[in-house]
Amino acid sequence: MIQQPSKPRQGINSIDVGLKVLMELVSLGRPAALREIAEAAEMHPAKLHRYLVSFVRGGFVQQNVHDGRYDLGPQALTFSLGCLARLDAIRVGSQVLESLMEETQESVFIAVWGDAGPTVVDWQPARRAIAASTRTGTVFPLVMSSTGRVFAAYMPASIMDPYLAQELKDLKDRANLRAPADRAELDGLLAEVRRRGLARGLSIRIPGINSFSAPVFDYRGKLAFALTAFGYEQSFDSGWQSPIAKRLRAAAVRLSRQLGHTGSEQGQVEARSLPGD
Repeated sequence: MIQQPSKPRQGINSIDVGLKVLMELVSLGRPAALREIAEAAEMHPAKLHRYLVSFVRGGFVQQNVHDGRYDLGPQALTFSLGCLARLDAIRVGSQVLESLMEETQESVFIAVWGDAGPTVVDWQPARRAIAASTRTGTVFPLVMSSTGRVFAAYMPASIMDPYLAQELKDLKDRANLRAPADRAELDGLLAEVRRRGLARGLSIRIPGINSFSAPVFDYRGKLAFALTAFGYEQSFDSGWQSPIAKRLRAAAVRLSRQLGHTGSEQGQVEARSLPGD
């Protein structure tokens, strides 16, 4: 028996048109005159006006009484916040791990801030085995890992400072030659993380293992989690402009946008190079 292709489900045309009007108003990114919105939505101004009247009544659009321009109303904000509240950051992050592993051919994971520090909550190992002792539940140091440095760079200093002071003391007591010499040197490394929107680890946690970590932000501009790729230094291209670095950072930016982030905390280096690249 030949299965007939399913027909597209019928909807309500006026709702489809109304949603398009709202999305065009969102895309304009500012209060706009009736004619501007009509041009963007490719609608006759008279027809568009009827939709805007209904949206104003419902609180999804508001009109400035002085210049007549239209903008999103309080109900649109309530609706948006309701959508954002339903987003599960970890679930959103986990959905990209397999595709990111395929793109980079390296192991990848996401880590959140836990009671003991940056903690892996999901990971996708590369097809080739890697002995790096990383799995769900692994806790990373702040100073001596690219993952930790993302948290140290973007989380509030009031939370980070006691942890960083203790780690630096422990590293000095153990005479770890790969560690920053003092807080000033560490602060320089964290400033670079913020400038690039990316942290790099070159055999700093485990000899022979390199990594990149990128911050993912939520709609409030707060760090939601770190996205990390790691692999053996022989095959892991650790250049700042390497395909791994670019793909990881691009994935982090996309995830931040999915979580409602619109800020610029993720650095300004997508299209240019910095000294040392």
